[in-house]
Amino acid sequence: MSKLLELPRPLIIAHRGDAVHAPENTRAAFRMALEKEADMLETDLWLTRDGVLVCHHDRTLARVTDHDGAIPDLSLAEVRQARVIGSYCGRFDPAQYPDERIPTLEELLVLTPPDKGLALELKDPALARPENAQKLIDMIRPRIEAGMVFLMSFDRELLYAAKKIDPRVWIGEISVGNAEPVFDGDGIGTTPQAMAANPRYMESARAQGLWVCPLDPAPEDRLDWYLTLGVDALLSHDPARTRAALNAKRATLAL
Repeated sequence: MSKLLELPRPLIIAHRGDAVHAPENTRAAFRMALEKEADMLETDLWLTRDGVLVCHHDRTLARVTDHDGAIPDLSLAEVRQARVIGSYCGRFDPAQYPDERIPTLEELLVLTPPDKGLALELKDPALARPENAQKLIDMIRPRIEAGMVFLMSFDRELLYAAKKIDPRVWIGEISVGNAEPVFDGDGIGTTPQAMAANPRYMESARAQGLWVCPLDPAPEDRLDWYLTLGVDALLSHDPARTRAALNAKRATLAL
């Protein structure tokens, strides 16, 4: 994680890519986020029935594609039949994106420049199995060695399985609603409401050496507070908007 720590903070992490302007967790959304100066791309990982890691938020296809079915029950070829046409926060014409498919992790790794970070949320319980954790670590090992990736999850078991394979990988727990940051790892995220409920949240996190990112994909209205707290990263589903707000705030502070 050393290279990420050398970048000016807070970093901007594109939540599911530029999910406002393109279908979430697609190559179009990831490319757009990179064009709009995101420091990192965030996505979610599932394993297909034939063992391929793919980037998709839900266990099933129904919410944002034109197909249904659970990813763990489908082959990669079957998953590829689905067109991604929606986003949880999208404000775009789906006709602009007539053929976006669910990308594989391998495709995301090829798409992401080496100077950009990756935040990978582990969703599939099957990633707790040693052979699957090994597969993940083997794929991202160059990013681990470069310090440009971290793994996140609600499920500590998935994170510890990956850490057991390669102790160098950074791991962060998603801890919604917990006002006390306690995690035997490298980073943590919780809601702004939980952070506000504990005036010593950042102090406690820092005492444990934890990197902090609030789970707030539209952070602009709370930017002053986040900068005062000194958070390490900002989650954003509209990285251009967040970058503009951050640049404007920095320009004001420099006057």
